[in-house]
Amino acid sequence: MDAMHRRCLVVVAFCSSSVVFAASCERLTSLSLPNTTIKSAKVIGAGTYALPGAHPVKDLPAFCAVHGVLKPTDVSDIHFEVWLPEKNWNGKLETVGNGGLAGTISFGPMVAALRNGFATASTDTGHTAKEPPAWLENRDRLIDYSYRGLHLVTINAKAIVQAYYSQSPQYSYFSGCSTGGKQGLMEAQRYPADYDGIIAGDAANFWTHQMMSEVWNGVVTSSPDTNLPQDKLQLVQEAVLAACDALDGAVDGIVSDPVHCHFDPKNLECKGEDASSCLTAAQVSAVEKIYNGPVNPRTGQKLYPGLYPGGELGWGKAGGQFVINRAKSSGVSSNDFFRYALFQNPDWEFRNFDFDRDGKAADEKLAPVTNATDPNLEEFRKLGHKLLYYHGASDPLIPAQNGIDYYQSVVAAQGRGAVDTGLERTQGFFRVFLIPGLYHCAGGPGATAFGTYLPAPGYQQDADHDMVRAIEKWVEQGVAPDRIVATKYVENTPAKGIALQRPLCAYPLVARYKGSGDMNDAANFVCMK
Repeated sequence: MDAMHRRCLVVVAFCSSSVVFAASCERLTSLSLPNTTIKSAKVIGAGTYALPGAHPVKDLPAFCAVHGVLKPTDVSDIHFEVWLPEKNWNGKLETVGNGGLAGTISFGPMVAALRNGFATASTDTGHTAKEPPAWLENRDRLIDYSYRGLHLVTINAKAIVQAYYSQSPQYSYFSGCSTGGKQGLMEAQRYPADYDGIIAGDAANFWTHQMMSEVWNGVVTSSPDTNLPQDKLQLVQEAVLAACDALDGAVDGIVSDPVHCHFDPKNLECKGEDASSCLTAAQVSAVEKIYNGPVNPRTGQKLYPGLYPGGELGWGKAGGQFVINRAKSSGVSSNDFFRYALFQNPDWEFRNFDFDRDGKAADEKLAPVTNATDPNLEEFRKLGHKLLYYHGASDPLIPAQNGIDYYQSVVAAQGRGAVDTGLERTQGFFRVFLIPGLYHCAGGPGATAFGTYLPAPGYQQDADHDMVRAIEKWVEQGVAPDRIVATKYVENTPAKGIALQRPLCAYPLVARYKGSGDMNDAANFVCMK
């Protein structure tokens, strides 16, 4: 029996006697795809695999690794990888997203997808992280990064799956966080037929205003008197916990209902000289501005949400984003994005950003390409496709309220002219989970393992504990998730065991303690308003 017939037996549910498989992985280099060159295709044997630019990964199943380059325009250079399991393919495709300004293929999430039996794909979106950021000045390359690259890679990945297995993916899924969350929402809005199910987390979908937010948080803490050192962040967080920790009935060091947490930092203002036990007037003002978010100084219009109370330690070193206390540049993606995409001036300084004039210019010039804020998901809904969105309530980079705002805009759009209410209609295809105590995509004091960045426990890798399996069940069986039980590992390390488990509730519900029983046991919490 040849290798192709053996593979057919492995995926018997998707094969028939008439199926003709590709002769070998290596022959995929001859596959003809529009504007595409397949640079390599080779079988990687089971065992340890040295990921490009990363540490070797152990215990991988054998797979066919395909590397290609897309050139839809003269300046495009979109690299992508597609991995195809040699055995036990589940008949599905999972494409994984990027972070920040991308520039790398997301090999880590591809490993997780491959281990779960998926064919999997990822792209660098058209540039490398090592090249100068001047690529942002080119409109076509910005389009490749923002949406075209991922869409074309999706088309190619499906074609490569078809060529290798002689079967199209029975279902196609996308999963991503941060920029990956934006990519997921962009796909649902621009290319609703691409994916049957999308998991989008902590999305930077309101991109131009997210860039403003990063600049804002840098500016308001950039002077010596407004700087917020870690001990002052600790002070603020402890005060927030004292005010809001018990809103869910469980005093556990986590603000689980941040939407209803109303904390006034003026309560911490020093009565005399600066001390470790209080905030100066300038520091109080800085904290207020971070909570409130950027504002147009001329009109007073709020440009973007601020951060929820309860994750203050994550604003600094613990969160790993470093968007506050900026001296020379604004944090994460904003400095390069504004210097090159907006101002085309490498010497631009972030403190000079005008939140009236420059904010308007950013929206006029860049929002049509970079933003994924269109609330019209009607075509996505009509196709029967599903969207799971999650956001860390303690995210120190992208305000969780931004995700809630987008969801509510979809609810409003779905409510127009509908017989049922917008909320009921929206929940039929789009659900949101606010994750208490989760920083940006990973880390934080809460139960943050639910099958995305960290896996559910091995004996609980099911739709009740794992978001990937939850969306599979929703798409394939029509069972929508009302709650997903998340896990907190000791020191955020699965090998060290479970510290606690909590239910994540479909927004607007919140997990509330029943009043008795072990608070580390999810069974003692109920989803309610």
